[in-house]
Amino acid sequence: MSDFQALINSVVNNGEANQYRATVDESWLQGRTAFGGLSTALVVAAMNQEVAVDRRLRSLSVLFVGPVPAGDHLIHLRELRVGGSVSHMQGELTCSGEVALSVSAAYGKDRASDVVITGPVLPELNNPETLAKLPYIEGLTPAFTQHFDMRIEYGSMPFSGANSADFGVWLRFPANRPIDIAALIALADAPPMPGLNTIKPPGIGSSLSWYLEFPTELPTADASDWWYCDYRCQAAGNGYFHNYATIWGPDGRVVMFSRQVATVFEKR
Repeated sequence: MSDFQALINSVVNNGEANQYRATVDESWLQGRTAFGGLSTALVVAAMNQEVAVDRRLRSLSVLFVGPVPAGDHLIHLRELRVGGSVSHMQGELTCSGEVALSVSAAYGKDRASDVVITGPVLPELNNPETLAKLPYIEGLTPAFTQHFDMRIEYGSMPFSGANSADFGVWLRFPANRPIDIAALIALADAPPMPGLNTIKPPGIGSSLSWYLEFPTELPTADASDWWYCDYRCQAAGNGYFHNYATIWGPDGRVVMFSRQVATVFEKR
């Protein structure tokens, strides 16, 4: 079983321009595909090796095209444009020659500005150490969840037939490691999506598309510190859920905004 950092370190150039290889471990699967936060983080890890260090990730758009099984895969990058302050890149993760994940990213330099809007204030919340941990149950919960510690602040558990899809969850990696953008992306996708908690078993859900924004630089913190995610459903119908999330860092500042279109399949 490989930890998250080992898989990120597996992203190395394949000997050809703009082509990288990456590895997915079976313990990071969600059904027959890799957990989306990992597959996205692998592509971003490749992009980070191509972009100038003075430009940080500002936005990310992801399409989950097909399954990413365990094993070795290729990442193909394309530099769309490098401007004076912004770089645009595309990346594809391919499995056996088929596109499984498509990512578009914008990296930008900081610019001088007198305007600072800090974003939503972190509400008053419980101490996550006092809350029940979402359990990992082999053969029942997705394999990748064993790599995270998650505590529900409010809302209902998956497959509980709840009246509301909204919930709040505390997130962290169990092991100590400095936070970086790849780890933050993985944390953001760890919680069960809104919608799964409104149905009763059996049923499954998956992300169709995912859009992320990073409004500020990452705090000086550890991935094993507590990060809070407020996850809500804006609308749903015909098996599709339109969700959005806000994530705060351990210092109380907003570090990510997220939008997601998810599909939920109810087995009748």
